[in-house]
Amino acid sequence: MQETRRLARFVAETEYVDLPGALLERAKVYLLDNFAAGFLGSVQAWSGSVADAMRELGGREEASIFHHDWRIDVSRATLINGVMMGAFEAEHIGHIAHPSATVFPAALAMAERMHADGRSFLQAMLLGYEVVCRVGEAQTRATEVERGFHNPGVNGAFGAAAATGKLLGLDEEHLTWALGIAGSHACGLVEFVHEGAMTKRMHPGRAAQLGLESALLARGGFTGPTTVLEGQYGYLHAYSPAPRPERLVAGLGREWLALEMTIKAYPCHSTSQAVVHAIQQLRRRAAVGARDVRRVCVLVEAATVEARFLDREPTTLLGAQYSLPFTTAVALARDLADPYTFDESVLSDTVICDLAQRVEVQAGSARAEVVIDELQLTATDFPGSSGQPLDFASATDKLQRYAGPLVGDVRVAHLVELVRDLEQLDDVGRLAAAITLS
Repeated sequence: MQETRRLARFVAETEYVDLPGALLERAKVYLLDNFAAGFLGSVQAWSGSVADAMRELGGREEASIFHHDWRIDVSRATLINGVMMGAFEAEHIGHIAHPSATVFPAALAMAERMHADGRSFLQAMLLGYEVVCRVGEAQTRATEVERGFHNPGVNGAFGAAAATGKLLGLDEEHLTWALGIAGSHACGLVEFVHEGAMTKRMHPGRAAQLGLESALLARGGFTGPTTVLEGQYGYLHAYSPAPRPERLVAGLGREWLALEMTIKAYPCHSTSQAVVHAIQQLRRRAAVGARDVRRVCVLVEAATVEARFLDREPTTLLGAQYSLPFTTAVALARDLADPYTFDESVLSDTVICDLAQRVEVQAGSARAEVVIDELQLTATDFPGSSGQPLDFASATDKLQRYAGPLVGDVRVAHLVELVRDLEQLDDVGRLAAAITLS
C-alpha cells in the first residue's frame, strides 16, 4: 500500500552519492543517445510543425531547442525537444517506458532554467528514469496491447514530474502531489498506427511537458491524489486490465530498473531491431542484391506478429518504420547505419515496395530468424540490446552518425566532452546550449 507515497519518498530522499556507479556510467551513454535522437528528430517535418506552433504562442526565453537558434519557456521547450527525440524511432526504451523522450527533455529544460550543476541534473534524470520504468512495469504491456493507450504518452508524465520535482527540491509531500497531478495528465492513443498519424510523434513530448508542469503546480501548493497509482480509481486500475502494483516498489533502492535500457541501433520500431541488424551484418559480409532476392521469411515471437507491425504497403514514414516486413525490405536495400537513408523515398522505391510484398512473417520462438532465399540468419542481439550493451565509445559513434551531418564534427566532439565530464559541470546551461544551432 501507499506505493505512490513510497516512490515520492524515494525520490525526495535519494541523493547523488546513493546512485550506483554503474548507473552513473550508463547515464552518460543515455545522454549521448538522447542527443543523437534529438538531432535526428529535429529535421523531421512533424517536429518543425510543433516547433513553429509553439514559437507562435510565444514564451520567455528560458530553454534551448535542438538545432534551432531561439529559446522559449521551459514548458514549450520540453514539449518541442520531447517531440524531436521521439520523432524518428531513435530514442532508447526500457521496462514498457520511454524515459529518453519523456524524462530527459523536462530535466534538461528545468536544469537550464535553474542553472543547476551536472550532478543535480544527473541525479534528477536518473530518478525520473527509475520512476517511469517502475510505473511501466506495474501497468504491464496490457495497457497498450489491450486498452490501446500509448505507453510513453500515459506513463511518461510520472517520470518527468519526478525529475523536475527533484530539481526543484520538493519534499515527499509535494512530490506525492506532483505524481498525483501527473496521473491526470496520462494521455495518448495507439490509434495512430492505422494511418501512421503524427500524434505518435507528439506523445512523449506532451508527457514530458505535462510532467514538468505537474511538479511546478505541486510546488505552488496545488494538490494531487496521494494514491494516484495504486488507488481504486487510480492510474493502474484505470489504464491496465492486469496491473501489478507491487512492481512499483519491489526492490526500490536496491534494484535499479534504469540500468536496463534498450538502445536502438537503427531508426525503426524496437520489434525490428534484431532482424535489421542481422541483415545489415550480412550485407557487410557479402553482396546482397535486394532486386535478386526471391523470398524472405522472418520468424519472430508471437507478440511481434500483430497487425500493426505487418503493413506491407505503408503510406507514411511512420507506417514504414513500424512495419516489420517493410523495414526488412529497407534493410536489404539500404545501409541503415546512416539513419538519413530511411527517408520518404522508401515509400516510392519500387525495389523496396516489391520486396516488402514477398516478406513473410511467422510466429516462431523467442529467438528470431531470417531466411533469405536459402540463407538462414539468427537475429538475437544488436548494438544496444541487453546482450550487446552500448559503451561510451559506441554511443559516441552513434551520435556522430546522427548529429554530425547537421552540426559538424567539432560540435559533436564538444558535446561528447561535456557529457564525459558532466559531474564537474557547474551549469547545465552549457550542455543545453550545445544542442542549439547557434
